[in-house]
This record gives sequence, structure tokens and C-alpha cells, in this order.
Amino acid sequence: GSDTPSKEEYTILKVKKIEQGNLWLFKARVKYGKIDLTLPMPIPVKWAGDTPVISLDNLTIPGLGTFSAHVVIDGKKYAGTWKHGKAGGHMFGVIEKLKE
Repeated sequence: GSDTPSKEEYTILKVKKIEQGNLWLFKARVKYGKIDLTLPMPIPVKWAGDTPVISLDNLTIPGLGTFSAHVVIDGKKYAGTWKHGKAGGHMFGVIEKLKE
């Protein structure tokens, strides 16, 4: 395997709070490798004070598979860990507003 991080791109088109518990509905485009999908995903968001933490525990996302991830959103940056089957690692990057 390579130690070079692979490029991923997540485009969040819309987010809204769902009435059940800590779920939020993310409509997002996910691009990595040969995958390029846009789909609605109900995702748990927990809070550390005023800081959102996306927190997946073995969540199955249709067309993508089953994932665990814990990602902290801090202003315009994000960082966290992820796992998909035997693969996993760190993820981090910058949050940019879509150009109209």
C-alpha cells in the first residue's frame, strides 16, 4: 500500500435536522476512486460543546458500503478517522463554500 493520502471529495448540497434523536439528513456527492454518487444520507451528529462531530458506527450507506467514522468540524477545517472493512485511516481537509 501507499502512504500517500488518496484524494476524496465530499460536496454537501443540503443538510437538515431530522426529528429523531441526533440524526441529520445530508444530501451529498461523494467522490473517491471510481465512486461518484449523490445521495441522501441520515447521519448522526453529536456535539462537543458548540463543535459538531459526525459520528458513524458501522453505518451502511447504499452504494458505498458500511463505514465507521468520527469527524470533527472546526470552523473551515475537518479532521477525523474512518474505517471501511479492513481499510481505514485519517481524513482531514478544508471546507469550502460551493461557487454559485
